[in-house]
Amino acid sequence: MHVLLPSLDYLGIIRCPKVEMFPEGGLPSNLKNMHLYGSYKLMSSLKSALGGNHSLETLRIGGVDVECLPDEGVLPHSLVYLKIYDCGDLKRLDYKGLCHHSSLKDLRLIDCPRLQCLPEEGLPKSISTLRIWICPLLAERCREQGEDWPKIARIEHVLL
Repeated sequence: MHVLLPSLDYLGIIRCPKVEMFPEGGLPSNLKNMHLYGSYKLMSSLKSALGGNHSLETLRIGGVDVECLPDEGVLPHSLVYLKIYDCGDLKRLDYKGLCHHSSLKDLRLIDCPRLQCLPEEGLPKSISTLRIWICPLLAERCREQGEDWPKIARIEHVLL
């Protein structure tokens, strides 16, 4: 893929459960936008597929049946926008998977009804927009008087 599609800047892999890994040689270095839906196995091989890619800015992850996301070291440091959606089993966000992302500005958590709380340590300080939709347990905790409000009070745009 790296050789055949060197100028590829968007890649969407949606509802392809039999695809378990990215091609040898990794993904194109120009890749800026990726959408993965329905394959946790692809998520776990993302780190090695991206290699030294410092251009991926947007990542959408959906339809994975896991209790915790993102795994430590999987997300590239260049990420500006992260959307996690339609994850019915997701219960928590892994702080170690998020904490080193100083470029992450926009975090969207959508339709994760079992997501219970934000990481105890909070979210990266770089986040200026947080959107929480159809995550009733988390939304309740993130309201002004909620238990997680102190973790997000500094965020410029919080949409519940």
